[in-house]
Amino acid sequence: MIDRYKNFSIFLFLFLMTYSVLAAKTGTIEGYVKDRDTKDVLPGANVFLVGTSIGGATDLSGHYKIKNIPPGSYTLRIKFIGYELQEIPVQIEADVLLTKDVSLAPVALEGQAVVVTIQAEGQKAAINQQLSAKSIKNIVSSKQIQELPDANAAESIRRLPGVSITREGGEGNQVVIRGLAPKYNAITIDGVRMASSNKDDRGADLSMISSTMLEGIEVSKTITADQDADMLGGTVNFKLREARGGQAGLQFNLLSQGGYTGLSGVQHAYQNYKFVPSVEGRFLEDRLGVFFQANLERRNLTSNDFSSDYSPKGNSNTDYITNSLNFNNIPRDKKRTNGALVMDYKLPEGKISFTNFVSSGTTIQQNRGETVNVGSNQHNYSLNYSKSTLNMLHNSLNLDQQLPLVHADLKLSHSYSETDNPEDWAVSFYQIPANLASFLGQANLNPKVLNDAVLRDANLTHLNTIYTYDNFAKERSLTAALDLDFPINFSTDITSKIKFGGKIKRQKRSYTSEVYGTNATLTSPSARAGAQLISDYIGWTGDPSAIPLSMFIDNDYEYGDILDGDFTMHNPMDFDAIEDIVHFTQDNVDAFTADSPEAFARNNYLSNTNNYSGEETLAAGYIMATINIGQQLVIIPGVRYQNLETSYSGAQGQQTTFSFNFYNHIDTTVTLNHPFWLPNLNIQYKPLSWFDVRLAWSNTVSYPDFNAILPRIDATASPALAWNNYKLDPIESKNYDVYFSVSENKVGLFTVGGFLKKIKNVIYPWTFSVPGREAEPYYLPGKRPNTRWVYTISTYINNPYVIDNWGLEFDWQTHFWYLPDPLKGLVLNVNYTHVYSEAEYPYQAPGTSSFTTIDTSYTDRLIYQPDHILNFTVGYDYKDFSVRVSMLYQNDVFSYASQWPQERSNTASYKRWDVSMKQQLPWSGLELYGNLNNLNSSRDLSVLQLYPNIPVSSAEYGMTAELGLRWQLQTF
Repeated sequence: MIDRYKNFSIFLFLFLMTYSVLAAKTGTIEGYVKDRDTKDVLPGANVFLVGTSIGGATDLSGHYKIKNIPPGSYTLRIKFIGYELQEIPVQIEADVLLTKDVSLAPVALEGQAVVVTIQAEGQKAAINQQLSAKSIKNIVSSKQIQELPDANAAESIRRLPGVSITREGGEGNQVVIRGLAPKYNAITIDGVRMASSNKDDRGADLSMISSTMLEGIEVSKTITADQDADMLGGTVNFKLREARGGQAGLQFNLLSQGGYTGLSGVQHAYQNYKFVPSVEGRFLEDRLGVFFQANLERRNLTSNDFSSDYSPKGNSNTDYITNSLNFNNIPRDKKRTNGALVMDYKLPEGKISFTNFVSSGTTIQQNRGETVNVGSNQHNYSLNYSKSTLNMLHNSLNLDQQLPLVHADLKLSHSYSETDNPEDWAVSFYQIPANLASFLGQANLNPKVLNDAVLRDANLTHLNTIYTYDNFAKERSLTAALDLDFPINFSTDITSKIKFGGKIKRQKRSYTSEVYGTNATLTSPSARAGAQLISDYIGWTGDPSAIPLSMFIDNDYEYGDILDGDFTMHNPMDFDAIEDIVHFTQDNVDAFTADSPEAFARNNYLSNTNNYSGEETLAAGYIMATINIGQQLVIIPGVRYQNLETSYSGAQGQQTTFSFNFYNHIDTTVTLNHPFWLPNLNIQYKPLSWFDVRLAWSNTVSYPDFNAILPRIDATASPALAWNNYKLDPIESKNYDVYFSVSENKVGLFTVGGFLKKIKNVIYPWTFSVPGREAEPYYLPGKRPNTRWVYTISTYINNPYVIDNWGLEFDWQTHFWYLPDPLKGLVLNVNYTHVYSEAEYPYQAPGTSSFTTIDTSYTDRLIYQPDHILNFTVGYDYKDFSVRVSMLYQNDVFSYASQWPQERSNTASYKRWDVSMKQQLPWSGLELYGNLNNLNSSRDLSVLQLYPNIPVSSAEYGMTAELGLRWQLQTF
């Protein structure tokens, strides 16, 4: 290791010496590239010196700066798709900064007026930023975001190729890239990783980010060595807005909208709103910029959900048994407040920026449910209440500075998230028998039959359990990163940039839970005293062990349809009456604990077994080069070293019949390291001005979920163990990408790409059996398992088989400016993705044992992997009116894996239509806009693979609509 660092130091010293000699004999040119007519900046414009490899691209502010140019006469060429190419003669002198601002004219047919429409402007910006990127990226430009904004950041990226999103109540909240689950993708704000909002895995909630505060969105599907390598699918980077220049004074913006939720049976359908004020300005001769925005929002995310459980009949590979059905009506009231404050100061040779983002969202759920259980001949009713507050904070201080020998980029950042559920509760009633005995063991039963046959009698349905929960999870990370780069120009035809740097990230996270509830059911003799307390409180004079549901029915509450009315819900509980019982038990917990602890008391087992705390330290360093050979070839080799040290504490305990009152456990801490060397290579070859080829090879990793690597052991009172395999290896992936792009003023941008990922060590749940003494390695430290038992052990393992994940992506972005009126106002974005994966899933044959022995396996796809994704968006601009119609078609997303074919499931075909419109009003700076989302009220539906007419799960959330006003005021 010492020799390696020594050689690297010598190498770096020689390059620095070479650079110091060359730098004194070169000049620099900089400037802005803007639209000739609107004066808007053009980010992503290609700016280079003809006949050399010297050049670059404009940044998001339309600025370019080309350094280290040998003195002489050159022709500066500026190219931006959708605009006329421009060439300008320039004279470069040693140690002289030449400023050359450029105005480009939009392309137009000869003799016709030039009109750049709103949507075309946003599309062109995205196209040119994508073309100027050094890796394979998809872009959502600032113009696309601001002119027709989406509900949140997740909705803004769902129309990109290879991207799909998951939803809750119809709202997009997480992103799936190339068929890889949200936890396998990195989410960053200005290049800094967002804190995870999930207690179990590393996923982030995108619904907390308002699209109106973004300057742009980048979805990187390949990486270079200077990027974090802990992702499998891709990286989504949200760039917060900075104050825009070019105009004096302050600019005020105000957005105000109301909304409607169209789900069948929904309450408070018109309570949706959004209010977004913002102010920005540049001062001190454009050096200081300040941007501030707030976002106040409320959304009704009510959904009607259905789920069912199936199992194989005997050893059959085709026949299934229907075990249970679940129906849920879930009114969700989500209130969210966001804020962004971004300040930047331009230095003579750099910039300082200070970025702050804060978000707080509270979601209140009243989940009314019914469960039909065939095995126990039981019909359950439930009402669960949840008030979940998700708070997020992101701060970043960035110094970008050109030093005498190197260019330096220093970033210090802080990220924090917390999820607080302080007052959740759940109350259940049950009825037995429920007229289901005749269906026990019946094969291939349509679940609708059970729904029609189950006995529903509120007088025979009795109070069963009461639970309250107080859960809190948090994560905080501090990061410091330094990037250094310097150019090495061997000639005007061969130029390069060496970049190296490192980062260190320290992260702490924890989860705690406090649970009170029923040990024995309230219908049992041991809880009779507690049931009597409740009976006395509500005035029930009958048997305290048979408090009927009929006392708590809300006759004014209406349920909506489930699966087009095939399934129905009955007997909705009165929320206030049920909540009153919960508060009574909470207020009198001492009386319950003293007189009837089985009825309601602290559950010491659930209040300890899942709690954890831990720290992670990520240390990384890299070196890479960007080598330009003429204007045709760019080669970017690099290598990254990355080590993650994890140290987590979890509970190891023994369940007994007394665990409700006293859970015998200890906390154990385990520390591990995961070092990796991760080389990568990106190549861009441009044989023609309108055609380029991009090749990429990279190595990436994904670290295990938090809940999988905790040193948790839960030994039950029966021969069953939950044993966490804290020595899990991170998932590794070798990634291969090839992309072909055609770009031209009439074509726009057309790309065809393919990718292959060879993924090893995928982590999945594993259950195996071992006799007595062989269970000792998995048992509690210092204790011995029962030698007469055969233990069933549940854990996680790394898949020993390599998984192939590959796919094709097609994307066409174009503007029909060359067609006659009225067609020249059309803007088209269409992309299609086909993803295929082949995953071999090991399993143990019944009756065998061993942790490591794999008896056999079956082959299927990765979870979340879609078969087909088609996005079609057409926009039209006419004078001051804009409309955008988009369609998403998604088919056959793999949703559940099992060794039994009849248990596997995938989504049914999903087609969704959305419409957005905008009209500028005759008053200065004022516009009217509207959105129709999920116009066709499509639902999320999963079905059995072998029986596509048998539903596994469904979520219906209906159509939503928004109507709003946006006002912009410029002061001087």
